[in-house]
Amino acid sequence: MKKSFDKIYENVPSDQKEQFRKFRSAHPYKKYVTGGITWEYITCGKGDALVLLPGGFRFAETWFKLITVFENDYQIVSPTYPALPTMAEHTKGIAAILKSEMIEKAHILGTSFGGWVAQCFIRNYPEKVTTLILSNTSGPRWVSSTLLRIGQISTYLFPQRLIQSAVRRNYFNLLSVSEKDQKFWKAYVEELSLKMTKNDIMAQQKCGLDFNNYVFTRKDLVDWPGRILILESDDDTAIKYDAREKLKALYPQAKVHTFHKQGHTPGYMSPEEYTSVVKTFLNLNR
Repeated sequence: MKKSFDKIYENVPSDQKEQFRKFRSAHPYKKYVTGGITWEYITCGKGDALVLLPGGFRFAETWFKLITVFENDYQIVSPTYPALPTMAEHTKGIAAILKSEMIEKAHILGTSFGGWVAQCFIRNYPEKVTTLILSNTSGPRWVSSTLLRIGQISTYLFPQRLIQSAVRRNYFNLLSVSEKDQKFWKAYVEELSLKMTKNDIMAQQKCGLDFNNYVFTRKDLVDWPGRILILESDDDTAIKYDAREKLKALYPQAKVHTFHKQGHTPGYMSPEEYTSVVKTFLNLNR
């Protein structure tokens, strides 16, 4: 039986629950069909375009706290990823959305899985990118292809409810959030996991395998005139030290900001600090 919003969020403080309700009401998803694929995305605000690429949660509204801050100064575009198996399909769809919104160039901010998408996007469409922000992410082959294939087999074999439970547990374990926000994020992760199908999960695993086929070098963007910011946390349990160092070596021209004890999701743990760092970087480009 499908759980209602009130049931899922019953233990969440009422002010947080109402804040989220208001966000959803004020930021409905738009739909755009390209190549036979329906994309859903949030767009709001005005000014220079800022594309927010979500992580493994897939849904655009995972950025909701940051969207409410950034929309005062930027035109926000944040997509929800369809169940697509390749990075090329993701980047092509995002480029089509930008064209439909009449956006020629944008700042791109990708976190975790979204950072993978962002790195592919800038190589496919460098002319569309003003600045690139890579948050708590890695280059190719950080997650082993063997592990991803085992995940695919498990997803295929096990019942959907068991897979959703595993997704819920794994995603919540990756989150770093303040104590006052834990009940909200626990409820939100539950809601997202209930929306995910086996097809959604397997498509994302296929994307990880596809990403591992990419070969990036530090010379790839030598002729691209934009600026890069790398955001990392010194205690990120998902993107560990070796991966962080390899990413910085891949983009030696990047400015780096390291969050202290903010885990894999500093934007959730300390949204004020996170938005301040991003805004400072973006304002340098104005």
